[in-house]
Order: sequence, then structure tokens, then C-alpha cells
Amino acid sequence: MANGNLESVIDHSLVKTFTPIAVAALLGTVGWLFTMILDLENTALKNEQAIIHSQQESTDLWDDIEKLEGDVTDIRINVGRLVH
Repeated sequence: MANGNLESVIDHSLVKTFTPIAVAALLGTVGWLFTMILDLENTALKNEQAIIHSQQESTDLWDDIEKLEGDVTDIRINVGRLVH
């Protein structure tokens, strides 16, 4: 009796109509999620690279500032010698 009920459900025209639509919607949703995850991963990678680049530039900037401070100190010493 159970097999007869299952066959009647499978043979029903609504099931035959909407099963391919449901499968297509499911595949479309999974594909869309996969694409979104890949886009997020690429965005995260670009952000990580930008952070690393900014950190390197910051380090270079601090090195330049320290060199400039040394140059300013040398200038002050030389001006002090000339004035006295």
C-alpha cells in the first residue's frame, strides 16, 4: 500500500512540473553562494595585500622621519657652532 501511495505522488503532474524548477533553483542558489564566497575571498586577499603595503610604506616613512630628525639635529649643531 505504501508503494502505491509513493507512485501516485511521483506520477502527480505538479510533482513532475515543479521538481525540475526546484532543482534548477537549488543549483542556481548554490552557484550564486559559491560565486559570492569567491568574491569575498578575493576582496579579503586584496585588503590583506593593501594592509601589508601600507605597513611597509609606514615603516619607510618612519625611517625617513628618523633620518630627517638626525639631519635637523646636525644642522642645529652646525648653526650653534657658527653663531658662537
